[in-house]
Amino acid sequence: MASGRAAERAYVEGVPCVEGVPPSNRGQDARDTTRDTNRHAGTVINIIVALIFFGLLAFGILWLIKSFGEAGQQYSDAMVKTKYNAITVRCQTNLRAIGQNIQLYAVSNEEFPPSQQALMEYSGSTQLFRCPAPDGETYVYIPGQNGGMSPENILVYEPKPVHDGRCSVLRLGGQLELLTPEELQQAVAQTLASLR
Repeated sequence: MASGRAAERAYVEGVPCVEGVPPSNRGQDARDTTRDTNRHAGTVINIIVALIFFGLLAFGILWLIKSFGEAGQQYSDAMVKTKYNAITVRCQTNLRAIGQNIQLYAVSNEEFPPSQQALMEYSGSTQLFRCPAPDGETYVYIPGQNGGMSPENILVYEPKPVHDGRCSVLRLGGQLELLTPEELQQAVAQTLASLR
C-alpha cells in the first residue's frame, strides 16, 4: 500500500507530483517562468526600439548640422565674393574719376597731362591713384596720348592682377575693363606702339 500511496501522491489531480513541492505551487512556478521569459523578451525589444529611435534621432541631428554647415559655407563664400566685387567696383570708380580728371585737364590745357605726377597734382588726391584692394598698387598712366587716337588705347591701368587674376583698365574711349595679365601686356604694347 505504501507504493499505492506514493503513486497517489505522485499524481494529485492528474498533475505529476514532485517530491517536496505542493501541486498548487507548481502551476504558479510555470507561470512565473513564462512571465520572466516574456519580461526578458520585452526588455530586448524595448532596447532594440530605443536604439533604432536614438539612431534615427542622431542621424537627423547630424544631417541638420551638415546642412547648416553647408549653408554657412555658402554664405561665407558669397560674402567674400561680394567683398571682392565691392573692391573691384571701387577700383573702377577710381579709374573713372581719373578719366574724368584727364578730360577736365584736356579741356583746361588743350592736351592730356604730360606725366602721371602732373595728373596727380591736378587731381589733388593721391589715394585716387591706388587700387583699394589690400594688395593693390598705384595705377599707371600712359602719357602722350590725345583724343584723336584709337579709343582702344590703354589710358590708365593697374599693373598687378588683384581682381580674381585680372587688372582694371581704363581705355582712351572711356571703357572700363578687367583684363588678364597677358591681355593687359598685349594692349599696353599696342598703345605704346601707337605713340611712336
